[in-house]
Amino acid sequence: LGKYEMVRLDHGVPHDKEEWDRCTSITDCPDPKKNAWSKSEVYTVVTDEFKNRAGPAYDYLSSRSWPNSTVNKLLAWMADNQATGEDGARHFLKESEDIWTPWVSPEAAEKIKKAVM
Repeated sequence: LGKYEMVRLDHGVPHDKEEWDRCTSITDCPDPKKNAWSKSEVYTVVTDEFKNRAGPAYDYLSSRSWPNSTVNKLLAWMADNQATGEDGARHFLKESEDIWTPWVSPEAAEKIKKAVM
């Protein structure tokens, strides 16, 4: 997806959760109706023990966020370059400082920058 400019298509109707659950999400539903795609939410789940003990790691997990377009561009770069997950992570850290540096302390950001350069 990241290789091409994406355009959201208008389904002409809003998302109807009841219809989605009744038919849209059912394989071979006999009487489908028009329905817009639902928004997906992504959550980071941790245990209370981790939350209470993890300090900066928990702060990082609580603050990180990135748009789908960022993920799509990174995946396209990885496909074009036959890159591994580690390659993709390094590329992201080098090329997207504006996105990830707010997730960590300034001290951690400097250490990360030095480690990936």
